[in-house]
Amino acid sequence: RREPVRITRIRVTNRGGHMRRFSLFAYSQLVLGGRPEEAERFVVTSFDEAGGVMLARNRTAGPFAGHAAFAAILGGGPGSPVHHTGDRTAFLGPGADPAAPAALAEPHLDGRTGAGHAPCFALQAELAVNPGDSAEIWVLLGQKDDREQALALVASLAEPDACEAAWRTTHDSWRRDLDGVTVKTPSPSLDLMVNGWLTYQTLACRMNGRSALYQSGGAYGFRDQLQDSLSLLTLQPWTTRRQILLHAAHQFVEGDVLHWWHPPLSRGIRTRFADDLLWLPFASVEYIRATGDREILREHAPFLKGPALATGQDEIFIRPEPADEEGDLYDHCCRALDRSLTVGDHGLPLFGTGDWNDGMNRVGREGRGESVWMGFFLVSIIDGFMPFCRDREDGERITRYGDYRDRLIQALNDTGWDGGWYRRGYYDDGTPLGSWENKECAIDALAQAWSVLSGVATPARAHQAMDAVEEHLVDDGEGLIRLLTPPFVATDHDPGYIKGYVAGVRENGGQYT
Repeated sequence: RREPVRITRIRVTNRGGHMRRFSLFAYSQLVLGGRPEEAERFVVTSFDEAGGVMLARNRTAGPFAGHAAFAAILGGGPGSPVHHTGDRTAFLGPGADPAAPAALAEPHLDGRTGAGHAPCFALQAELAVNPGDSAEIWVLLGQKDDREQALALVASLAEPDACEAAWRTTHDSWRRDLDGVTVKTPSPSLDLMVNGWLTYQTLACRMNGRSALYQSGGAYGFRDQLQDSLSLLTLQPWTTRRQILLHAAHQFVEGDVLHWWHPPLSRGIRTRFADDLLWLPFASVEYIRATGDREILREHAPFLKGPALATGQDEIFIRPEPADEEGDLYDHCCRALDRSLTVGDHGLPLFGTGDWNDGMNRVGREGRGESVWMGFFLVSIIDGFMPFCRDREDGERITRYGDYRDRLIQALNDTGWDGGWYRRGYYDDGTPLGSWENKECAIDALAQAWSVLSGVATPARAHQAMDAVEEHLVDDGEGLIRLLTPPFVATDHDPGYIKGYVAGVRENGGQYT
């Protein structure tokens, strides 16, 4: 857990009546930043005889060109040789079938490394085990910033009991992270999921890997990891704190933010999404509510600078530069709010090219579409952030935010109300979205839920809106709650790429949990 290395333990026990010899193989295909079919053009493997370490580099990998991937087998006892090959074709054979590698029919691997091969790490350990005895090996696979660091890490793990200690440290640290909160409910399956598994997925998959079943890009999403970190508040509030300050450092001086970015160079996209920037004050409010740590608002973070979006340009992929300016978290949050206090013809915030539902990226791309959900979101944030403005005696913002909030609440309950539930918004041409008038997306769960969460809906309207959710969106037969219904299929208006999803899948009317 402390180093970028995976350690796998393999133990072999001889339960027979005489000494036996075993060959154990470890194999990994190498891609290293390119497509697998191109890897042989760029990836060069080598073998360090002194340390018994296989290494690989991709000199075309930009900022990662100097990095070294590595693999090694440790342990096995005296006289346990380790053979290797860096040629996938030699290991798998002409059929390239990982279920039946050709190398298993040979005495040992051929020792081939270098350029021009279909690259892989393949290692073979030979073990001699006496009757009743066991032999143990440790297989290492990882990456460091350069060859020397890789060799040093393997050497440190080759010390007696070092792999066992690393294994135990990792195991114990996960237990500490995952056991902080335990629930007991009438549902054993719920208990099993909540007590450890969800937290593990959040930390390993969402925070560290920035990955998911449908999106394995490894980028930070400005809203994504802030939302993910909020689920850790009761277990690891320091992780939420660190995440808030990291995201603050990916905000432009104008107040907007990178929709997503790849470390370490923060290459990412600048967009016209309406909601991204607001997750910074939202997460800050939630963190302070949970911890009481108002000092975070005094923590400083830099701003970014980069080319502005041209007229008609929805997004741009850039590598931003540090601006000659920084501010405390309070300043960062205020710039996000200041930029978001927009008003359309119906008195509602502008939709931009997405407002949490990324697939609705053409509802307001001309700059006139409006979002009802954004209105509820903004009211929630302003209500939570106002005490911090009072602490700072920031009179101008107290007045401006308060006036905007009051007018917005009136508009939400006027032009945002559809008679039986809240609309989702308005297209650029003023046509309602999420209204009984719409043949598709007649009702959207986000607007109804947040009308209650924000406190904007009167008690009577809150009940009416949630009754509509129960009637139209809760499907007891299928055991799910739909995001919207009916899904987009043939509507005359173009809401965006959401319409490209199969009806009832993901944002287009599925349960999007």
